[in-house]
Amino acid sequence: MSTMLRMKDRIPSISGSVISTQYDPSLVLRTGLSIGMTSFFLVAQMAGAGFLALPRALADTGFLGVAMMIIFCGSVAFSATRLGRCRMILEERWPEYKDTIRQPYMEIAYRALGIGGRRAALVSVIINLYGSTTVYIILISQMVSSMEDVLSTCALVLIVGTCLIPLSWLGTPKDFWQASIMAVVSTVVAVVVIIIQLFIEKPSLPEPWYPNPTVGSFSLGFGAILFAFGGSAVFPTVQNDMKERSQFWKSALVGFAVILSLYLPVAVSGYSILGNDVESNILTSVSEGVVVQIAISLEIVNLVSTYVISINPVVQSVEEILSIPNKFGIKRVLVRSSMVIVQMVICLAIPDFGLILNLIGGSCITLNTFIFPPLMYMKLMDQKDPSWPERSMPLWERVYLIQIICVGVVGGLAATVSAFIAILDPNNFGMNCFVNFSGL
Repeated sequence: MSTMLRMKDRIPSISGSVISTQYDPSLVLRTGLSIGMTSFFLVAQMAGAGFLALPRALADTGFLGVAMMIIFCGSVAFSATRLGRCRMILEERWPEYKDTIRQPYMEIAYRALGIGGRRAALVSVIINLYGSTTVYIILISQMVSSMEDVLSTCALVLIVGTCLIPLSWLGTPKDFWQASIMAVVSTVVAVVVIIIQLFIEKPSLPEPWYPNPTVGSFSLGFGAILFAFGGSAVFPTVQNDMKERSQFWKSALVGFAVILSLYLPVAVSGYSILGNDVESNILTSVSEGVVVQIAISLEIVNLVSTYVISINPVVQSVEEILSIPNKFGIKRVLVRSSMVIVQMVICLAIPDFGLILNLIGGSCITLNTFIFPPLMYMKLMDQKDPSWPERSMPLWERVYLIQIICVGVVGGLAATVSAFIAILDPNNFGMNCFVNFSGL
């Protein structure tokens, strides 16, 4: 009888969600991303350009990098589950967070670390995601140029950027769930193609050479591995659109398990077969052919999809600062289009972003993935108020989170310093598209 009463008391709203009456408020259901679809978004966010550089990262760190990948994957996955709990803690303590919020990562930082923490997180997230998505424009342009040697990378930057402008107008992750599916499928197929091609070419390749890593190379490889697992800044935005936000931890565990199953085979096979001769982009280390062209095409689809997902938290943060309405309109179009145009200008000014990639991995990604999430979670757990639900943290969990922070601080500093040193090397400066007018 009670079950029938509850079912009868629920009425559908115009949007299709279910609203519960006063008899049982706990029965409120929201439309949104499922656990599986959320996992797709997490995999799509992380498996953008990161896996392409992992074989080179192993060449810089040696086979010790394999252990680092496994440890980092487990640590970041655990940290991501705690970041998801932070979002639920906010809903428990402050009712205004029960609805969808534009900047969930920054709101968590504000409640845990104060206004200073919020500002630091905002700057770090914007630099992280804006810089990463700028790199995607360059990588897409370079890959298109390698497939069709008609236009230069500089000219393709303008074309690719123009094509990405309308995609930046999309609302929130639930509005473009197809992008996550395309990104994941493309990555899986590209990984399989790369591995098969490497083993086909193995008999004709010279004996691989595995030199011992130096302090500088190890730090750069460390930064590349950090970049491959970076994505925590976007996680709360994806969790924001879940139907059941409390189940985010399941999506995180599934997502990181899939990521590791993709990363390890391509990284180990690339380094073990090519040794120290492997290039920064594994796709440029294999022979050209139809199979490789297919892999490049799939990776272009992957990068476009990841761009759409990753740029979203940045534009939402800027719109929040400028008080732009959270709906499609001329203001959204102008702001987001302008941000993509600025990225195009940066790409033309610095068409080689490989070293900047390592810099972002060692600095901002380290902050957003290894330092802020554990710190924010511990701070929120330590806050007490009689009106709040009681929460406690076991000692082992606190120790583990502190270890994650320590690894992020030490490794991030080393990777950042090494990236700066490499950037200041005159031999690493690429040609400027504005100077090399023939490139346009």
